[in-house]
Amino acid sequence: NAARLARRLVEMLPADDATLKRDLEGLAAVRRARADIAAAYFRENAARWNEIRSLYIDESEVEQALIGLLPPDRIEEMLDIGTGSGRILELFGSRGVHGVGIDLSREMLSVARDNLARAGLRHCYVRHGDMYRLPWLTATFDAVTIHQVLHFADDPASAIAEAARVLRPGGRMVVADFARHNLDELHSTHAHRRLGFADGEVTAWTQAAGLAPEPVVHLPGGKLTVNLWPASRPAA
Repeated sequence: NAARLARRLVEMLPADDATLKRDLEGLAAVRRARADIAAAYFRENAARWNEIRSLYIDESEVEQALIGLLPPDRIEEMLDIGTGSGRILELFGSRGVHGVGIDLSREMLSVARDNLARAGLRHCYVRHGDMYRLPWLTATFDAVTIHQVLHFADDPASAIAEAARVLRPGGRMVVADFARHNLDELHSTHAHRRLGFADGEVTAWTQAAGLAPEPVVHLPGGKLTVNLWPASRPAA
């Protein structure tokens, strides 16, 4: 495709090419600016993160669908990427699952730690971490969730590939995010990088990461639909 061709052409350029170097510096500056915008958004909204999410769809519907796709009695260790307020850890931790959540926002981590402490979930914890560089060297988890995070990502395919890397054989991943939509205002009002995803888009990324995709679950709600993309790592 066009992206593959572009990458191939860039690879053919000399590493010391002045134009390439200038372009890469410009790209890095753009990405830093985007990251700053997202970080500022999280700082301003950490305390009411669950309230903001509720504007899109009744979160209880998403939670019940997650429980159905990831039965807690089949999970020993789970990872929640971009854990935010820690709500997904609460959901599964209250059912006996040992869980860890990562997030880049220290403000969100503070909220999550407070929520987990108040819920008495000592078997769940959160830590600072980057979804593109997870701090585990081996396949560690029976389940991985990426809940309402991917639309903030510059490189969703890489985030999914990194999540798949730490998934044990027989383990399952579920990506929960918005279906493709045209609410452009979410770019500016909520720092969304992408206006949702097509079914086949996320499915292709999970497949490229070595997972076996399963049927997509659609949860319509108002102007936005939340989709859940389940996929599993083959046991063998």
